[in-house]
Amino acid sequence: MTTKSDVCLILEGTYPYVTGGVAEWVHQLITGLPETTFALAVILPNEDTSHQRKYELPENVKEIQHIYLHDFDLPQSHKGNLPSDAWQTTADFHKCPMSTEKLGNFESIYSAFFDSATRTISPADILNTEPAWNLLKELYTEKADDESFIDYFWTCRFMHLPIFRILSTPLPQAALYHSLSTGYAGLLGVVGKLKYKRPLLLTEHGIYTRERRLEISRVDWIHERDDNQLKVRRSQSRFKDLWNQMFGTLSRLCYEYSDGIITLFRGNQLHQIEEGAPRDRLAIIPNAIDVGEFRRLALPEPKESGQLAIGIMARVVHIKDIKTFIRACKSVASSVQNLKVYIMGSTDGEPTYYEECLSLSNFLGLQQVIEFTGQVDVKEYYPKLDVLVLTSISEAQPLVILEANSLGIPVVATDVGACREMLYGSSNEDVALGRSGIIAGITNSDEIAQAILKLWRSKDLRDEMGAVGKQRVSRYYNRPDLLSKYKRLYDHFAAADDSPTDGVASQWQESALS
Repeated sequence: MTTKSDVCLILEGTYPYVTGGVAEWVHQLITGLPETTFALAVILPNEDTSHQRKYELPENVKEIQHIYLHDFDLPQSHKGNLPSDAWQTTADFHKCPMSTEKLGNFESIYSAFFDSATRTISPADILNTEPAWNLLKELYTEKADDESFIDYFWTCRFMHLPIFRILSTPLPQAALYHSLSTGYAGLLGVVGKLKYKRPLLLTEHGIYTRERRLEISRVDWIHERDDNQLKVRRSQSRFKDLWNQMFGTLSRLCYEYSDGIITLFRGNQLHQIEEGAPRDRLAIIPNAIDVGEFRRLALPEPKESGQLAIGIMARVVHIKDIKTFIRACKSVASSVQNLKVYIMGSTDGEPTYYEECLSLSNFLGLQQVIEFTGQVDVKEYYPKLDVLVLTSISEAQPLVILEANSLGIPVVATDVGACREMLYGSSNEDVALGRSGIIAGITNSDEIAQAILKLWRSKDLRDEMGAVGKQRVSRYYNRPDLLSKYKRLYDHFAAADDSPTDGVASQWQESALS
């Protein structure tokens, strides 16, 4: 098979149109491997989504393809007659408990309904057939007969149409497909593997299913009945459960078909195992930064006696919990007269939340203390800081901790993701180095404020933690190590024969990561 690119990166809601940790990681990966050619398959909500690039694409990006989830103009073409067992296989897939055998049957479903070379029914017609209608009625009777059938019908239809769009999409051809999440991107990676018989690599920064559960618990567009009857109250989350089950199935599919499954730290790996990832395909490659690049920055600017400069380097969105940071700043301001606070990150991701943060800052009388900078060149702002703060309610392995620590800036962070091991150490040898910051409770503004004040009151403690941070990042989180591991991974899987055997898949950790 002739391939156009070495690697097809599959991206959902991130690079090159959205800034953030994952997007920065992708850009660093591409620019750090200039001899590797990349195609980008970028999943966006619809064609109206902004296509303003936040990153200039490197020369080794040879192709970019957009896939619009809510473009329901599905293909009409098909070949031949549908196999007699196709609908039964589909029914079993929806009804039976999740199993390796069930997931393995997905290939026949893809071939019969979605692969342009073999499908025997057009994707546009699937939901309009009598067998599909009968299956929907069976599922309703088994799973939701105390709900409105109309609500169930439209919920299922709205869930399946984006999936049909993904499954009907022809991807750029490449030697290897590399998805940066499960969910829709992971499903598209499965399409690449099934269609072109090439390996699939998955890297999860955050655990997609856990993030979606958090998001689904908050949304108000998923139908829920508003009734005081006890029976109805017990089932109010029925439709949210359907969405959670759907994303769980997509993740299991991606895990099952991936030849290698990477995450950033041990905690995430345990969650992957809980979600059904095969243990023998797992590995950890931590985030990393170019230590030399950051060490060339100017040293932190000298501060006046009693002055304290703190900052949070994050988008102004709910998941970063900027409001808790602002409340902590109010407590700090009561003890520090000369306080300067920087909130450094884009403000256009959740405009309403940004306005709420502005209002809270003004209400607490901090308008002269807090500066919302918008997106900045981080290298210009780190030298201003005495302490970096991170108040997120969910994270994977934040690059900002590595960046600050590499410059000797201690960090106060909530106990999420890999923050604890990044500041306190992940192995016996790492722990022995000491601590490079302080962990505080999630949403606990008082605890966060006390940690900041503890650092402010002791220059010796700041210097000690800063020195530990420099050692830790240099030893365990230097970008050349990450790039060399991914280069070996890419070379290993690109050299595999079509449709790699289990033997090839099981050898990759030793050959690529040693």
